[in-house]
Amino acid sequence: MKLINISMNEGSFSILEKAASRLFSMRNTGLGEGYEISLSVDGDLTDERYIIESDNHSATLRAADDLALFAAFGRFLRLSSFDGKGGFEPFIGKLDFTPKKKLRGMYFATHFENFYHAAPIEKVYEVVEDLALRGCNSLLVWFDMHHFDSMLDAGAQALVSRLHGILAYANKLGIGGSLTMISNEGFAGSPVDLRAEWQAQNGYHAEPDSHYHVELCPSKEGGVAEILRARREMLGYFSDLKIDYVVYWPYDQGGCTCKDCAPWGAKGFLKLLPHFKSLINEMMPNTKIIVSAWYFDRFTSGEWEGFTERLGDKVFDGIPYILSFFANGELPEVLKQKGMPKDFGFIEFPEISMWTCSPWGGYGASHLAAFLECNNSTGKNIYSGAFPYSEGIFEDANKYIELSLYSGEHESTFDALRDYVKFEFCSDSDELYEALRLTETSLSRKRSRPGDFIKVTMNNTSEVEHIRAIFEKYNSILPENITSSRNFRLFYLRALIDSEIARNDGFAIRSELCQEAMRELDEIYYVNEKTCPWVRPATGR
Repeated sequence: MKLINISMNEGSFSILEKAASRLFSMRNTGLGEGYEISLSVDGDLTDERYIIESDNHSATLRAADDLALFAAFGRFLRLSSFDGKGGFEPFIGKLDFTPKKKLRGMYFATHFENFYHAAPIEKVYEVVEDLALRGCNSLLVWFDMHHFDSMLDAGAQALVSRLHGILAYANKLGIGGSLTMISNEGFAGSPVDLRAEWQAQNGYHAEPDSHYHVELCPSKEGGVAEILRARREMLGYFSDLKIDYVVYWPYDQGGCTCKDCAPWGAKGFLKLLPHFKSLINEMMPNTKIIVSAWYFDRFTSGEWEGFTERLGDKVFDGIPYILSFFANGELPEVLKQKGMPKDFGFIEFPEISMWTCSPWGGYGASHLAAFLECNNSTGKNIYSGAFPYSEGIFEDANKYIELSLYSGEHESTFDALRDYVKFEFCSDSDELYEALRLTETSLSRKRSRPGDFIKVTMNNTSEVEHIRAIFEKYNSILPENITSSRNFRLFYLRALIDSEIARNDGFAIRSELCQEAMRELDEIYYVNEKTCPWVRPATGR
């Protein structure tokens, strides 16, 4: 197969060639001769539109820009067929496609020494390439300040260098960078006299989650200035990048429960917003702000109501999106009564990594097609885009599903999952697809420690032996280059681990085969001595 660059940026094209070489090599298909694929940017196309025209001998891909060409190339490959042994059947026909949703993002959680935090940076770049091929157009990261005394801290320098590198690489492909920021977060050395309050008081029935007690109060004299000083110090390290969005975030950590800030989402959070907006406009004038409503009314009441009353204020001018997540499409009461604000799009923050299972990814690959189908069916008309929350590579199928839904490539999560199996495993076997689909039934589980060792109790083990048998079968009949690939291996190990846990009454420690599989997961995830137990296999120790 040969790629011909007509008018792509040379830097983008070289990355596309590298990604293509990786994908073709896994499928035993050569790059450099044979079937020709030409790629060109067409100035008459807009809105990331692309056109694919192909026959038995060649394909012509035209797109609005370089990133749209990545998406077009990825789509052409998925519409074509590979057998994993070098055989290739190209898509024949014409496809004229414009993505359905404008913002198709992904959030990388770079913490806990998880894959994004600890893997060789080139491996993270490969994930970014795959996202571009699936139609992702924005990559979101968070520089968590609370660990460090200042940006001069060695740890801060290491993290900012990594985040900058990931976003810079995304920019080379045409993916816009995005930064999320807790509104009033502070460094570990924040002034004690300016710190925010977190107690359940002034209408709060619970303390805000994960408050690190170094956050700052904008209602105290000097509080706003210190928040902006710390934020300016951090933003300077990203100002040379193409940053499309900054997400202004109220909670996980964050917030203040003092009488002058409570309820945070309707008061202190909005008191700080104009200062934050001015700083972003000064330092990143081409960057737009997304205001997050995450966890509004979770710890107190009146936040959604007070927030929506302020949406007509001048400070919201130029803010295109509000970020939230409405489980099962259930809207806050004020939105039910008054309707969705007409001047804003809503951005979803769907969970694709942690649902019903811990440690996250600790048992191998997981997909959430049924869970995401429920979210999609009830919320698809609410959202203008999404930033799915990703903790690592074990939920690669969920990344594929979400980007497929938001691009409009598929309407159903199950159709997307079937195509995932076809492309990633070079197999259109219904049997293999059904076995993979059934892994969601055994995902929900909990851990306990009845004695010296961890016990894992899966809510449903009815299919684990069947799933294992099917993966054992296809592990022996698919080409070795497919079965040794990361995505197949993660599902294969998941099938083996679940079966071994069930066979040993929930005690992974009793099965050496299970322990060996978990150690292999450690290697795939690049686990190190600092990796948090939440993001590594639970070997039972």
